[in-house]
Amino acid sequence: MGRMRWPLIAAALVCAMAASAAGMVGASDTTDQSLLQIEQVASRLSGTPAAVENVAKAVADRGISATSDAQPLLETAARSSFKADSMFAEISKAVGEAGDDAVDPKAFAKVAAALEAGQAKIARMYEAQDQTAAKDIEMRLANPDNGPRISQLADLMAGPDLAVDTAFTAQLMYLCLEALSNSDVETLASASKDKLQSEMQGVISSLRSKSENEKPVPKDIARANEKTRLTFVLATLSPEDVSVLTDFYESPGGKAKRDALIESYRQASDQANTEMLGQYFQALADYLKTHPRPQQQQ
Repeated sequence: MGRMRWPLIAAALVCAMAASAAGMVGASDTTDQSLLQIEQVASRLSGTPAAVENVAKAVADRGISATSDAQPLLETAARSSFKADSMFAEISKAVGEAGDDAVDPKAFAKVAAALEAGQAKIARMYEAQDQTAAKDIEMRLANPDNGPRISQLADLMAGPDLAVDTAFTAQLMYLCLEALSNSDVETLASASKDKLQSEMQGVISSLRSKSENEKPVPKDIARANEKTRLTFVLATLSPEDVSVLTDFYESPGGKAKRDALIESYRQASDQANTEMLGQYFQALADYLKTHPRPQQQQ
C-alpha cells in the first residue's frame, strides 16, 4: 500500500486488537473509563497469555529445539499469572486517583467510540488490502494541517509505552522457552523454589534494561510499530475528535492520568511477569526431574 505499508507485526497487531474489542471496557460518561478504552488496556491485558503461541513460533523459527515441551508449561503459567480483571482494576484505581477529568466526559466518550470504530476500519483495510481506504489515510497524513497534529498526538498517548511492556513480556516468554535448550538447564531440576523466586526480579531488571540482541521484538521497534498503528487509526478521526484528544493529553490532568496509567500498567505487568517466571521455572524444574535432557542422561 505504498508509503503506508507496515511491518507485518504492526498489521497483525491491529487485527488482533480489533478482534478483541468485545473484551474491552465499553464507552461511558466517565473520563477514566473512556481513557482506558482509548488506550485499549483491557484488550492488551487479556491478550497477553495468547502471545505465548507467537513467541513459541519465533523461538522455533530460530532453530531452538524442545519448544513444544516447554510451551504448555509457559501457557499455563501465563494464564495463571496474568489475571486481566484484577490487573485492570488496579490500573483503573491508579488512573482514578490521578489528576482531574480535564475534559468533558461525554465528548471524551464520543471520541473513545470513534477511535474503536477506527481500529476496526484499519483492521479491515489491511485484511482486505483495500487500496482506496489506504489512499484516503495517506492523503490525510500528507496534509500539512492534519499530519503533524496526528503524529504529535500519537506521541502524547500511552500506547507506545504500553507496547513496550507487551514486547518486554514477550521477551521474557522467549527467555523461558529458550532456557530448555541451554546446556546448564539441568541445574533447574535441583534448584529450590525459594532460589528460583529470588532470581526472578534480577532477570526482569536485567532484561528490561537490555537494548541489544532483543528477541523476538526489540522494545524500540515495538514502540515505533505502535506509534505507526496509532497514527493510522487517529487518521480515521474527525479534526474535532483529534482536538478533543489533544486537549486532554496536553492538559495537566490528562498528563497525570496518562503517567499514572503507564506506571500502574508497568507495575501490574512486572508483578504478573514475576509470577509467570516463578511458576514456569518451578514447573520446568519438575518436568526435568522426570524428563531429563539428553546431556543429563548417563
